[in-house]
Amino acid sequence: MTSEFIANLSVCLMIALAAASISMTITQTELFAGLRRWTTKKSAMLGHLFQCFYCLSHWVVFAGMLVYRPSLLQSGMPVIDWIMTAFITLTFTTFVNGFIFKVFQMAIGTHVMKQELQPGKEEHSA
Repeated sequence: MTSEFIANLSVCLMIALAAASISMTITQTELFAGLRRWTTKKSAMLGHLFQCFYCLSHWVVFAGMLVYRPSLLQSGMPVIDWIMTAFITLTFTTFVNGFIFKVFQMAIGTHVMKQELQPGKEEHSA
């Protein structure tokens, strides 16, 4: 492996980590709930994009690829090499998103269990 390949692979991994974090933060946290509601009102497709971490991660990866321009393959067809590198990076992003999503699920489950175990949290009916 050449140092250029390792440098490009490192860039792809950094784009993947950033894209996973950005897409998960925008689509899953309360911080961006207003943005998700607003985009849904503007367009159903745009609203879906901002609610689906897998979907949004594609666009974040493509933006990162345009800025940093890594290339893992050298076929002599730069556009094909760029597309292949983008989808390799998306695969890394998907693995990271899956890990982050599992962590979110465990954290939510722990939060729910803590809420259920607290005394005085019963529902009061009027």
